[in-house]
Amino acid sequence: MMNSLWSLVVGLLNFLTYQTPIFYLTQSVWRDEAFSYFMAKPSIFRIIINTANDFNPPLYYLLLHLWIYLAGQSDILLRLLSFLFHLTGTYFAFLLSRHLTSKKQPYYLAFFYLFNPMLIYYAFEMRMYSLYALMATAAIYYFYIKNWKGYIIASILGLYSHSFFILVILSLVVYNFFHIKTRRYLLKTLSPILFFLPWIPILAVQFIKSKESWLYPVDLQLIKSVLGNLFTAYEGTPGSLWQYTFLLSLAILFFLILGVMNKKLKGDIFIYPIVIPLLIVLSYSVGKRPIYVNRYMIFVTVFEVIAVFIGIISIKNKTVRKSVAFVWMLLIILFNIYITPFRKKTDFKTIFNEINYIANENDEVYALTPIGFLESAYYYKYPNKTFVYNPQNIHIPNYIGVNVVFPNISKTDFPLPPSRVFMVKDDASFELLIQQ
Repeated sequence: MMNSLWSLVVGLLNFLTYQTPIFYLTQSVWRDEAFSYFMAKPSIFRIIINTANDFNPPLYYLLLHLWIYLAGQSDILLRLLSFLFHLTGTYFAFLLSRHLTSKKQPYYLAFFYLFNPMLIYYAFEMRMYSLYALMATAAIYYFYIKNWKGYIIASILGLYSHSFFILVILSLVVYNFFHIKTRRYLLKTLSPILFFLPWIPILAVQFIKSKESWLYPVDLQLIKSVLGNLFTAYEGTPGSLWQYTFLLSLAILFFLILGVMNKKLKGDIFIYPIVIPLLIVLSYSVGKRPIYVNRYMIFVTVFEVIAVFIGIISIKNKTVRKSVAFVWMLLIILFNIYITPFRKKTDFKTIFNEINYIANENDEVYALTPIGFLESAYYYKYPNKTFVYNPQNIHIPNYIGVNVVFPNISKTDFPLPPSRVFMVKDDASFELLIQQ
């Protein structure tokens, strides 16, 4: 009896750890997360200088800088900062829902938001996207209830979380232009951009630099599936899901239409920050050069979640409404369980446990390409002894991120003997080179 109970407990723990989004919290840190850590480590002044040379505003790195004093270098604790942002965003979604519906239904929106596959994925990542989503949620909440002070503060913080937040503000300006038509409201909606003006020249330079990019072209498959992709954080793995994200896009579109038809709730407020940013970003990506990335558009997911909620509560038949809400919740949970194993990062943590056990302070780590450098520097106990093996001294592209925080990390040859070098590959395997 005890053995059966123990097996059940172990099986449940394994399921929660490896088959649910908790896995995102515990798995190995990947390159962008390691980049965040190293960006947040220096002084506040240095952080601002470094972010000016990168592609994102500094707010998240400044907050992570303070958080590091509490979390140290614990993967889980460092990621929990993003989860706190996600929980706060869920709370704002709940507050918004109380203005949209009766006392019995606000929990629907909180549940949809908390477990949305896109939002929960980035809730466990050491990046700015959960903060970015939080500020979009707070901004639309305050905008909806006409609390202009709250809206302006949330929007300023959003702008300094991610540059694409400006698309949220522009969308709400367009909404006010067509629905409110007063100069006072338009100016109030635009006003957060005034506080972003000091960063605009930096943003312009960053945009020019971003021409050296890894971004993939936007095709018809992505366009017709974009709503479903953003709702699920789907980026092509596994490859068989494109047809399903297209169908999901149609379902989301149906709920958006139901929401627009609900004039009482002013559901079209939440449609503008979906449609207008997607039109701008997808058009530019097709006509000029790619700038579309799922996570850059995470605010669209926020508005999708809200708009779907409005669509569901707009269903007049009580039984149908509850059934649709239940099925939607169930699908969200099942998708999270299904997709989790496909989002496993390369496991640098495990191999560096082995390397750190046998390494001494004179040993060096050479990442065989720049791709694996940041994870290696993050996990190696002597990060200043971590380099990129670059025998031809080829320029490392800026978008990989190593140049900002480690400007001189290329090594064209090996150290003089006696020496030991751990040669780390991109797949997180390694070889030990010993020179006597």
